[in-house]
Amino acid sequence: MLYSNVLVRWGAGACREHCNLQQPKENGMAEAARERPSSSVRPVDLSKLLERLELGIGQAAQLCGVSIRQLSYWTDKGIIQPTGQGASRTYDYQAIEKVCLIKQALDHGYSLEGAVAETEAFLAQRGKEQEHLASIDEVELRKLVLERADKLHQFADRIRRGLRTYRVSGDLGRLVASVNGLERLIAFLEANPYTVNTARQIALRVGRESDQVQKELELLEERRFVQKISYPGADVYRYIPPRRR
Repeated sequence: MLYSNVLVRWGAGACREHCNLQQPKENGMAEAARERPSSSVRPVDLSKLLERLELGIGQAAQLCGVSIRQLSYWTDKGIIQPTGQGASRTYDYQAIEKVCLIKQALDHGYSLEGAVAETEAFLAQRGKEQEHLASIDEVELRKLVLERADKLHQFADRIRRGLRTYRVSGDLGRLVASVNGLERLIAFLEANPYTVNTARQIALRVGRESDQVQKELELLEERRFVQKISYPGADVYRYIPPRRR
């Protein structure tokens, strides 16, 4: 019995000693957690990662949705500039972006020559805009941001008006479900009021499927938003500006 009591007292003392040793460690960890700044993890700047991106021809072709043969041909023709030469061709972000843009234009019906021209014009225009933004001071930059914000508000108002104006039948109700596509079509027509185009030409210009644009043009014609002019072999469409009151 005496031996048992000694063991119990010894065990209790050892337990207290062990707990006392563990408690400072736990307290230290809690204090360290409290001292650690809450914003130790920040958003990653993807632009810096993309600057270091380099893919082999197989990976680049797969990422862009083209065949290795296509990408190799465009590279041989000088359309795409690789970062590596010979058997170890590699492609950086700029090259991959250009391939994706060319593929996008090809999917919309452009020839390779036309797709390259559209892509280079797009990249050149974007480059000019970036140079302009880098050259202006903070006052002009603030003014430009406010102007673009105002344009976004106007664009949103046009979408809301379009929803009210064109939701007049079951077909148009389904059409309005694709507001972005319809808005791009209406914006194109309003921006080119004195030109006539076939449905395919308009589809290429707005980056849409030709069949869908054809259906939308027919519905807009019913509402006297556009005028259809029939020629042998093709129908062309012209925007009808609203009458001034």
